[in-house]
Amino acid sequence: MHSQLEALALPVLGISPQSEDSHARFSAQHELPFPLLVDEDKSVIKAYGVNGPFGFGVRRVTYVIAHGRTILDALQADFRINDHLEFLKEYIAKRQGNG
Repeated sequence: MHSQLEALALPVLGISPQSEDSHARFSAQHELPFPLLVDEDKSVIKAYGVNGPFGFGVRRVTYVIAHGRTILDALQADFRINDHLEFLKEYIAKRQGNG
């Protein structure tokens, strides 16, 4: 799926408040083909309104963002992780004219 998104000129990034060391371990463990960005002070997380309830944790959100920084589509699914994959599969199909 990552290569399909890149073919559509949609780079993939992850962001969370964990440390750079934590990201490096997680990325290596799961063999992620995309970078994880560190947001320890949650400034980006707060700017996107995805800070967890009462400031704890972070909501799981997938955004499709245009080059001009416009959000084209988004999905929030805190506990249904597979929903994020389905969301991206549907988005790819639409962009490729199959949906």
